Amino acid sequence: MVTTDIGLLSIALPVIITDLHADLALAGWIALIYALVTASLYLPCGRLSDMIGRAKVYRVGFFLYAGTSLIAGFAQDAWQLIFLRGLQAIGSALIMTNSFAMVAAIFPPEERGRAMGIAGGTVSALGYTLGPVIGGLLTYALGWRSNFFLTSLLSFIGFAAACYLLRDDADEPARRGAKESFDFAGAVSFALAICALLLGLTAGQRAGWSSVLILSELGLGLATLAFFIWWEAGSRFPLLDLRLFQIRAFTFGNIARLISFMVISLNNLVMPFFLQLAMGLDPLQAGLLVAPTPLALALLAPLAGWLSEKVSARLLTAVGLTLKAIACVLLAYVSVNASSFDLVLRLGLLGLGLGIFQTPNNNSLMSSIPRERLGVGSSFLSVVRSLGHSAGTALATAIISARLVAVTGRNAVDELKNATSIGAGAVLPAFMEGFRYAFLTAAALCVVGAVISALSVENNRSKPGRA
Repeated sequence: MVTTDIGLLSIALPVIITDLHADLALAGWIALIYALVTASLYLPCGRLSDMIGRAKVYRVGFFLYAGTSLIAGFAQDAWQLIFLRGLQAIGSALIMTNSFAMVAAIFPPEERGRAMGIAGGTVSALGYTLGPVIGGLLTYALGWRSNFFLTSLLSFIGFAAACYLLRDDADEPARRGAKESFDFAGAVSFALAICALLLGLTAGQRAGWSSVLILSELGLGLATLAFFIWWEAGSRFPLLDLRLFQIRAFTFGNIARLISFMVISLNNLVMPFFLQLAMGLDPLQAGLLVAPTPLALALLAPLAGWLSEKVSARLLTAVGLTLKAIACVLLAYVSVNASSFDLVLRLGLLGLGLGIFQTPNNNSLMSSIPRERLGVGSSFLSVVRSLGHSAGTALATAIISARLVAVTGRNAVDELKNATSIGAGAVLPAFMEGFRYAFLTAAALCVVGAVISALSVENNRSKPGRA
């Protein structure tokens, strides 16, 4: 539901801003507020679930998501929609921080890999793939408000299912922190740090990385993050237990996860421009050609999860990132005259590497965390995903803009949309050079990630199934 909703909104956004008489700046905030709120609340929500129980937090998340989605369907202006989208994001954070934690707590080690493959791979990939399709159909047939009504209906179904299937006493062993106090100072400083960093990374793609405002936002984010780490190190009941990073599988796995999401984000940003600007394809054709990547993830995630129960996770994650590195090199040298079959093979290989890497890595990460810290551990995975997406987009923009600025005098990738009016003959070679450098950089990152994965350890000391 949550992953599908992102696609629903993105495809309906042009219609929404037209109907609500909003400008592009407000439209950007409709999407940005959701990312900021969820990323800020992942850790606090994870800590809360460890303290009072995952089932309770999960149900509250569904109910809040359902109610705010329903009200958002009746929004009368963009500011109302932005506010409701922020409330919706709170519900999303409560849901998403508990997904991996509940899978790790419920399933024994011999079944956990397959369960995580379905929950974290297949379901998410199908949501991201089907979201734009469903959103386009609903917006065309029933208007943009129907997207929120559908999300609300799904959320109420999820709430009812959570009430029926999840018992509070099922996660009673996880409540060792029931009498612990909540770290409000840590929550506020973390929220400020993550918001400043994400705002800086997002705005820098348009305003340029030398802007005083962007540098101030990034500086504030880093300074507040340093304070957060200092505060957590001395806190009796920290929001994020820094001792988790003494677990090698957890630390190395999250570094590899960050790299993986940076590479996927880079591809998601750059590839549509290549397909539509360089190859001249329409959006529908471009959408069909990029589908093999999430489709391969959806199909392979359960299989990779099963393999992670039989084969070393280090081997699978290293192989997955190596395949992604090979795919990035192949994509770096793709021709503008490439056939659809050629592109499908290259993008499919990228999805194959992602599918082999992601579930074993998630399984290894969650299996290394003590049971009483599953909520925080699961939420940190979501934080890494958000930072990976933002950092990957910023990296791609910086590399390609470095070439575009020499030709157009402008440094935003968005200028590619106007390539025909500023001299496509000059823009395209600059873009293709930046395109190649971007994917070669992604390949290098994957190689680093593969080495890090290979150097990790199999951690059997803190299995979630143990008290």
